[in-house]
Amino acid sequence: MAGKNSNMGFFGNLSEVKMNELRKMLIGLDTEDLRRLALLVNDPEAFAEEISDLLPHSIKIMLEKDNISYSSLIPLVEEALKDSIKRDPHTLANILFPIMMPAIRKAVAEDIKNMVDSLNSTLENGFSPKRIGWRFKALFSNRSYAEIVLSNAYIFRVRQVFHIHKNTGLLLNSISDGDAAESKDADMVSSMLSAIKDFVQDSFDVDGSNGLDTITIGKFNIWIEQGPFSIIATIVDGDAPSHLRTVMKEAVEKIHLKQSLELEKFDGDVDVFEKSTAFLNNCLLSEQKEKKKKKPVILIILLILLLAIGGYFAYSIIERNIRIDNLEELLKAEPGIIITGDECEDGKTVFEGLRDPLTTNPYKLAEKADVDTTEVTFNLKPYISLEDKLILQRAIEILKPTTKVRLSFSNGILFAAGEAQDSWVKSSQENFGLIAGVKRFDITALYIKTNSTLIKQTTLSIEKYYFVFNYKKVELNRDQKIKFNNLINEVNRVLDFNLSQDSVPVIVVIAHTSYDGNAEGNKKVAFERAQQFINLMINADIPMEVLVPKTDFIEDSDEGFPVRSVSFKVFYSKPEDL
Repeated sequence: MAGKNSNMGFFGNLSEVKMNELRKMLIGLDTEDLRRLALLVNDPEAFAEEISDLLPHSIKIMLEKDNISYSSLIPLVEEALKDSIKRDPHTLANILFPIMMPAIRKAVAEDIKNMVDSLNSTLENGFSPKRIGWRFKALFSNRSYAEIVLSNAYIFRVRQVFHIHKNTGLLLNSISDGDAAESKDADMVSSMLSAIKDFVQDSFDVDGSNGLDTITIGKFNIWIEQGPFSIIATIVDGDAPSHLRTVMKEAVEKIHLKQSLELEKFDGDVDVFEKSTAFLNNCLLSEQKEKKKKKPVILIILLILLLAIGGYFAYSIIERNIRIDNLEELLKAEPGIIITGDECEDGKTVFEGLRDPLTTNPYKLAEKADVDTTEVTFNLKPYISLEDKLILQRAIEILKPTTKVRLSFSNGILFAAGEAQDSWVKSSQENFGLIAGVKRFDITALYIKTNSTLIKQTTLSIEKYYFVFNYKKVELNRDQKIKFNNLINEVNRVLDFNLSQDSVPVIVVIAHTSYDGNAEGNKKVAFERAQQFINLMINADIPMEVLVPKTDFIEDSDEGFPVRSVSFKVFYSKPEDL
C-alpha cells in the first residue's frame, strides 16, 4: 500500500473523498458523472435514450432560427419511413390505425352521400330540356356527361369565406365576393361560429375532431371544414355542389402545410395569415342562373324558311330518286334489256347495259315512269336476246307468216299451226335457221295447201286470151278493150304479185308476126303492139317487174296463133331474178 501511495506523489496522500472533490473542482464532474459519461460513450443505446428527449426540442429551435427548413427534413423523414416500412410494415400500420381508420370511414361515408345526392339530382332532372342539352354537349365535346352534370346541376353563390383559429376562435382572415351591401361582419360571424361549435361539443359530448360541418340558416348554408389548428367556413347562397367541400378541404390542407408553425404558436397576430388569401379565393365559387332572353323572331322565321326550302329540295330529290328507281325496275322487267349499272353525270342518270333491237324503246319506258327524258340517258349496247317473247317476234319478222298461220315458241322449238301455202312452208324451212334460239321448226299442226292445179287452170285461162289486129294497126278497138278488162280481172283474181314471196308470177306478152314482106318492119310493129299491152297492164296496177315483152314469128313457132296477134304466157320466178 505504501509503495502505491509513494508512486502517486502528492496525490497519494489524499483520500478518495478528497480526490473526488478535487476532480469535481477541476473538470466539474465527480466519479459518478464520469462513470455515466463513459457509459453513454460506450453504449449507443443508452446514448440514444439519453438524447431522445432533447432531439425534438433541438429541431424546433433550429426551425425557429431558420438553421434548417421543412424541405430539408422531408427527404430524411421519407427515407426513414421507407426503411421502416420495408423492415416491418405492420408496425407503421398499427401506429396509424387509430388515426386513419376513422378518417377513411368518414371520407367513404361523405363520398357515398355526395354520390347519392348527385344521383338524386340527376334522376330528378334527367329528362329536362337542359339535361338533354347537356347530353348533346357531352356528345360533341371532350368532357363526360357526369362532368357537365356536376358543373351545371347546381345554382349557388359563395358570399364569404372565413379562416378562424380553432382554439381561440379569432378570425385570421376573410374574403367576400365583392358585394359590400350583402357582406356580413366577419368578426361577428367568426364569434358566432366559435360559440356554436363550442356549444355543440359541450352539450352533445362531441369529440373535437368531429365538429360541425354544415349550418343552415334560412336560405343560407354555412359549410365548415376543420383542420388541426384552424377551420374554414363559407357562407353559401343556394345549393352548392359537393365539389365545393373538396375545394375547402384542399384550402385547409394547404394553409396548414404552409403556416402550421404560425397556427400552432398563434399569439394574436393575424397579419401573417394574409398569405392564406390565395387559398381562400379558391373557395369563392358561384354559378348564376341564366337570364331569359327574348326569342329571336326573325331568326326563327329565317330558320323556318331555310327548313322549308331544304325540305322542298329534299322532297324533290327523294321523289326523283323514287321515279328513277321505278324506271330501273321497269327496265329490268322488260325482256331484252339488261341493266349493268347506273351513275350520275351532269345531273343526269346514265343507265349502262344491253338492249335487244326488238324490245321496247327505253325512252317510252321513261315516259311511263314519269321520268323526263332530260333526266336520263341510256347507254345500252345492242345484243340478241334469247328470251321466248323476242325469239317469237324475230321469227315473225323473218318468216312473215300470213294471217292464217299462227306461230309459237317453247324450249327451242318454233311451232306453226293453221293453213299455209306450200311455197311459204318451203321458204320457212329454209330460213328458220337464221332465227337465234330456234333449234327446230315444227309444222305438224300446219295444214299445207298446194296451188298446182289452180295455177295450171288459171294459167290456161289467161293464156287462152289473144288479140288479132289489122294490117299495121296497133291500138285496141272497143271490143278489144272490153276483152282486155276481162283479162285484167282474171289476172288480179288468180295471181299474187307480192314481191316478198318465195316466187312470183311473170307474164310474158307475145306479139306474133310474119316474115312476109318487110320482116324488120313487121317485127317493129309487133313489138309496139306488145309494149302497148304492157303499158295498159302497168296502168292497171300490175307491177312492171313481172311484165316481159316478146316478138315471135309464126313461121318459127308451134303455138298456132294467127299472124298480127298478141297472146300471153305465165311462168314463176324468184323475185331476185327479175
